[in-house]
Amino acid sequence: MTRRRKHREPHERARLSQDATPANPMMIAQRISRARAVANSDVVAQIVAAAEQRTGRPRMIPLDAVFAAFVFHATSRPHAMTTSGVCASLKTLTRDDLLRLGIPACDRIRYKRVHSGWRAIRRVLERGFLMAHDHDLEADESTGEVLPCPDGCPYVPVNLDEILTELVQASIPTEFERPTGVAIDGTDIESHTRPHRKRVDAQGRAFWSIDHDAKWGHRTATSRRPTELHLGYEAHVATYIPPVDGAPIPQLVAGVALRPGVRLRSSAAIAVLDALKFITEALLDRGYTTAQAEKLARLLRLRHIDLTMDLHKSQRGTSPGPTPGTIWIDGHLYSAAIPARLKKLNPPTLAMTEAEKAHLRDIFDAREPYRFVPHEKHNKKRGSQRYRGPAASEDHYKVRCPNTPGSMRKERHLPTTSCVKGQPCGCAKTPVVKDVDQERNRQRLPWQSTRWAKSFNRRTLVEGLFGATRYQSLNINRGFFRQIGLVATGLLLAVAYIGHNIVRLHAWHTTRGLPEPWQVHLDEPLDDRPLDKATRTRGRRKRPTD
Repeated sequence: MTRRRKHREPHERARLSQDATPANPMMIAQRISRARAVANSDVVAQIVAAAEQRTGRPRMIPLDAVFAAFVFHATSRPHAMTTSGVCASLKTLTRDDLLRLGIPACDRIRYKRVHSGWRAIRRVLERGFLMAHDHDLEADESTGEVLPCPDGCPYVPVNLDEILTELVQASIPTEFERPTGVAIDGTDIESHTRPHRKRVDAQGRAFWSIDHDAKWGHRTATSRRPTELHLGYEAHVATYIPPVDGAPIPQLVAGVALRPGVRLRSSAAIAVLDALKFITEALLDRGYTTAQAEKLARLLRLRHIDLTMDLHKSQRGTSPGPTPGTIWIDGHLYSAAIPARLKKLNPPTLAMTEAEKAHLRDIFDAREPYRFVPHEKHNKKRGSQRYRGPAASEDHYKVRCPNTPGSMRKERHLPTTSCVKGQPCGCAKTPVVKDVDQERNRQRLPWQSTRWAKSFNRRTLVEGLFGATRYQSLNINRGFFRQIGLVATGLLLAVAYIGHNIVRLHAWHTTRGLPEPWQVHLDEPLDDRPLDKATRTRGRRKRPTD
């Protein structure tokens, strides 16, 4: 005789499945409370207020409840972010759970009601403003420019990058201390539509599928797929990074910007940084930093954001400095007396061992005594910075130069330059460097030095974030989003990242015995459940049948 399993109601099975997963998952009540907290945030309230119709019959499901339902579905680590999946998650809840989520008592959850509310939210972002003008727009007849609005106009424009970042920020409570540094990288978001031959719409814009916003992009090879082209978008995601040698932090999504195909990378990074607040440090790879200086490096400098980046082959090499006796090497100013063996160095390769990489870092560190460092405050009016040479200050001698007698009396452990006494050199100079000099290649830390490596290695946090959201906790690959358009895909991506942040905050703090930020923010009782243990699954024995 075969043993039959005990029948359980759908909502009961869902609750048991949530509690059976390892890493101490959130309970249904916790997911509902966090979804409602995000739906009550200022940014969602503004979107809902702009999407609410002033005439007609009121909706059966309020728009804030629709957004809370999507967030609740995202916290369950779904296989796809679809309206049908949201409805399936809602059908597992009891009547009291639906009321706490903001959905009034109704006969049943209907797809049309949920999807209608989601489309109303999406239309707000598609039209590009939260509040419309209360007057007719007028333009200058000679130039065609739209005249400014009169005082008191309620018009509020909306920027998609800013809204998506604010939505993601709504999933991080104020009790979580946000670091001041971020790492930004891009990942492909492939469209679920099938590509066809190039066509042109009525406006003359080319498109390759029913999703007219999707463009072709290039993605590099991984262990799962070769180098290939894809049709869709690129998500530029920022994650918080801890200070160098600081305590670890959870891998959270801090901001996101979506672009069609692979284009406008530098503008996407700047848009994310502008949407975030109190950011003073950014880590970027060569996909961003090879842009022209006026499109990235200059904008970061004007925003007082320190950049740590890897250098492309076109950014490396030597060039004459601003004054005789100085030389630019890999984006930093050095004395021309630097040994020839230190002028051209190759970075570590993936095939090197850790010992070989450490030895190569020591060679790069040997450049430091010959490097010029900032001497005075930055001159904003002139757009320049004065630098001090390695033998220009008695209190900060870094080398022993024959043309500087005081430096020759220093300890023997300092390197001695090859300068000839009586012949001009740049070791004791204090040149003025303009902001536009080597603007694209300059950064605060010397490239490939030990300090640079410790700082830049924190960029792996954003790579780990992509691995978690694409192959571990979530499956953000082709088919995960099944709505077309830049706005629809970006909005669903933001909701998916909201769910990731909520789940990650809970798991990271509870496994370490720390108070969870959302628990403190919502004044919830202490979750004293024993932590689940991940054990190896044993196969079910089959009983012989008579």
